[in-house]
Amino acid sequence: MYHIAMTQWITGDEDIETSCLRLKKYGYDGIEFAAEPHKLDAEECRTLMRKYGLDCRSLCGIFDENRDLTDPGDAGKNAVNYLRDSVDFAVKVGAKIIIVVPSPVGRTVQPAGKTLDELRNNAVKNIREAAGYAQKHGVRFAIEAINRYETYFANTLEKAWSLVVDIGHPAVGIMADLFHMSIEESSFTKSLLLIQDKLLHVHIADNTREPAGFGHIDFKEILRILKKIGYEGSLTMEFMYRLADPYSSKEIKTETGLMDRYAGQAIDYIKTMERSIDNS
Repeated sequence: MYHIAMTQWITGDEDIETSCLRLKKYGYDGIEFAAEPHKLDAEECRTLMRKYGLDCRSLCGIFDENRDLTDPGDAGKNAVNYLRDSVDFAVKVGAKIIIVVPSPVGRTVQPAGKTLDELRNNAVKNIREAAGYAQKHGVRFAIEAINRYETYFANTLEKAWSLVVDIGHPAVGIMADLFHMSIEESSFTKSLLLIQDKLLHVHIADNTREPAGFGHIDFKEILRILKKIGYEGSLTMEFMYRLADPYSSKEIKTETGLMDRYAGQAIDYIKTMERSIDNS
């Protein structure tokens, strides 16, 4: 059975203990903290994980216009420094993976006056620089491809794979997000087989962005593919309300029955699919 976690940033302004209590209640193994080293208290996070029997294997990077890895100037430097600070935070909470989006989430148009090759070269340089620091601390970056309605840059796993190949650093791999894949990939199977040697992490949400089982993704087949390629990482839930801007979730009050129902639905559905595969 896979290690199953839930990412914390989707719970908006909810306090960490409320999130941990929910995960304990529904039988989760871990929590994926937002990579917010200047907002979260590592000691508090460790204390709450011990209290509720959770671990942290990954951090979810938050990339806005001020953290732009495709930029050769200040925004690029900010992004590199942010990743270094996030590595320090990861070490403190025990996380070995940080999810990295190369371009700002929400920028869907290529910046004027810059070629795609220039932007790509900047991303390669900046990520490689930060990866050197990560490697020294036993942390790896998982590049995430996100859909065309949230970025103009790396939308498919093939593009993420190509970027990672160009970066050419052992501390850099790929994260597969099933929601984004449901929009951009023509075949879950082909895409996962393509990146299998570089797959570090998986995010789980249905095509509606709600929990698994709310849409039409064939999670049983996804789990079969992951088993076939020998994936041994976490399955981390990243469901949310139907939002055009995912980062707007930080403004939502989530201490509600709906978030609890989502958390319960997500883990129950995936575990049911796992048992079905094991018994077939």
